[in-house]
Amino acid sequence: MSVLIEDTFEVKELDPEGRKFDLVSRVVMQSERHQMECVYDVNIDVYPIEVPCKLTMAWAKSVDLEGKPTPDHFDKALCLGKKRSLMDKYDYVTYGRVYRVDHSQKKILVYISYGGLLQKIRGDPQDLKDFALDSMVFCLTKKVVA
Repeated sequence: MSVLIEDTFEVKELDPEGRKFDLVSRVVMQSERHQMECVYDVNIDVYPIEVPCKLTMAWAKSVDLEGKPTPDHFDKALCLGKKRSLMDKYDYVTYGRVYRVDHSQKKILVYISYGGLLQKIRGDPQDLKDFALDSMVFCLTKKVVA
């Protein structure tokens, strides 16, 4: 299976240090099941988020429904809806590189860059064991409707 982990997060705060860019908000969240903390830069022009809000988030190595590796080239058919994928189940998808993994504390810190939009995940080593330095991951997000 290509999904590394999935959980529901409660949005706790937006832009705790003030907004740095017009179209990007830093979202601070806490997960329900795995007790992870996540700080995520989101393009709010494309995907507006408010407090309070709940998001289902998943991280995956591939969006292929059969778990086949992601090709090295852009597959236009995925974005045009001509090819079914894991992205069909989510509202907002980013693709980026794990640029740092910090094991120096009891909890692991994973840092990911999605083309300049940054994300930090803090969680249990067992839950985040599949996030390897320099690996490419998809972050898939959808709002939980109450």
